[in-house]
Amino acid sequence: MIQSRYLFVSREGKVVKIVRPKNHKYKSVPQLAGEDVLEVILYYRNKDRKPNELLMVGFDRFRLDSQGNYVQTEEDRKRAFHNFHSFGMADLLEGIEDEKEDKPLPIPVAPIIPTTAEKRSLYDYINEKLPNFSDDAPYVIENKIKAAKEKYEEFKSMARKSRNPSK
Repeated sequence: MIQSRYLFVSREGKVVKIVRPKNHKYKSVPQLAGEDVLEVILYYRNKDRKPNELLMVGFDRFRLDSQGNYVQTEEDRKRAFHNFHSFGMADLLEGIEDEKEDKPLPIPVAPIIPTTAEKRSLYDYINEKLPNFSDDAPYVIENKIKAAKEKYEEFKSMARKSRNPSK
């Protein structure tokens, strides 16, 4: 069975396990109040009801309020899907030149990449709390980062080509 675990990583390297958000509302994390945090979502497979194999990770970054709360807004959700909506169906829209000329060119949103300190804190947490993931975690996390950077470069290239279609 595939499960997920949500973590917040502070700029100082503190890792806090959080409850899965419900209806885009996160439970308060008072110890990280007022801080910018990296949200890490670990997707893994269980074996005998215990975390066994890390499959994928996801990253997001946001600021918690003075009580340690964060509620995802519609604007946050739009930002998260901006690149997909702007560039995901590019092949289907290439033939519609009239519409392209009337609209400003979309600018791709940069991927959320953890800092070296955040990755180190995350690896330390995994080694301590989820030792079954220790071997796979660096590979899975670094591949996620590499794929996000490559996709971002692809989106930037698409934006440049749409601006100068003769190239």
